[in-house]
Amino acid sequence: MAKEVKDLLRDPKILVGMILFPALIYPLMGAAMSISTGSVIETASANMTIYMIDDDGGPLASTLKEFFRGGNFTVEAVEGDPASMAASLHGGDVLIHVPSGFSENITAYRRADIGIFVNFKEFSIVEFIKAGRAEGIVRIFEGAITNALISNAFPNAKAEDILNPVKIDYNSVIRGEAQPINPEVLQNTMRLQGAMGPIVILLVLILAMQVAATSIAVEKEAKTLETLLTIPVSRLSILFSKLIGSFTIAFLASVATVLSFSYYFTTVLGTAAVDQGLDLSVLGIGPSSTGFIVLGATLFGALLSALALALTLGTLAQDVRGAQSLVGVLMVPVIMPMFFIMFGDMSSLPAALQTALYLIPFTYPMLASQALFTGNYGTVFVGLAYMAAFTFVTLYLAAKVFSSERIMTARLSFRLGRIKR
Repeated sequence: MAKEVKDLLRDPKILVGMILFPALIYPLMGAAMSISTGSVIETASANMTIYMIDDDGGPLASTLKEFFRGGNFTVEAVEGDPASMAASLHGGDVLIHVPSGFSENITAYRRADIGIFVNFKEFSIVEFIKAGRAEGIVRIFEGAITNALISNAFPNAKAEDILNPVKIDYNSVIRGEAQPINPEVLQNTMRLQGAMGPIVILLVLILAMQVAATSIAVEKEAKTLETLLTIPVSRLSILFSKLIGSFTIAFLASVATVLSFSYYFTTVLGTAAVDQGLDLSVLGIGPSSTGFIVLGATLFGALLSALALALTLGTLAQDVRGAQSLVGVLMVPVIMPMFFIMFGDMSSLPAALQTALYLIPFTYPMLASQALFTGNYGTVFVGLAYMAAFTFVTLYLAAKVFSSERIMTARLSFRLGRIKR
């Protein structure tokens, strides 16, 4: 066992791919999102020059300029054809064209046109944000004009009541208590929790299966399996030593992933909640230490199941390439739960498809990542028992193959679809 663990830890692919990668990916994602978002917002929200062609010359055109100046804009008057002038500006620069008759049409209760020209050069986020800032000022100006017109026409009424005669009071019932929260805002806050978790879990499972499937194939390809089987140690001891070595790596990978995952939730998701005006801890839906322990247990159980299955199939491979091909076949049941859980809801799927997903042991850590907020771990606990049974049966089959001469002669033929001796 010591030999197996040392050999695995010496492999850069295992050390980096299974332990360091999950330990670093979430903090790096959080830092990248925070730095990128902060720099973009800082750049786009700084003082911005707005170019304006005023063909109206009326009082409302002057009022529009004051709105822009109040919104941290510098207004620069230009002349000429709006499209040609906008094309000569820098990327992200915005030109506002106020046509002739703009003020007259509005005061006469007629719709007035206004042109917004945005010069895109790199199609960067900053350019789009600048365009949105300019449009936002125009919308604020429009709202002020609308309120003024309605107040003049209906002096005894509020403009807001006329424009929006129905006011919706949103309430989200969370853990039996109604909270004055728009469901859309709650969804935007919580959608991050299911975005990256299943993907990283998928990558860890793939790497774990590659380690286990190739552990026997490497011995076969290097012609050292015959020597290994002749030493005064039982074959089952060799099998379980390889398995325990892989389990050790799986345990380290699980710890690294869960710790990194918890950091991601408490930083990125917490920041998103604050931006939306929510305090998840007050709502009682924040991730708890119990949730992370359950997530770690399901991830470890899925890794054990993956290792046992890959090790069993790996005994049937003649070389490393064959073992990797077998792992490629296993990608289908690993990837399926990720797509269905990331983009759908288990309860809304057909019963037959739900049953198929529940029979896949790799489904449960992805369900556990979703349960971090809900706290509904009933299905996850059942999954832990199922994964234990699945691992036991798979290891029994591996032991049967490894203790017989099939370990040297058996191979899996995809062309014939059966085991040949």
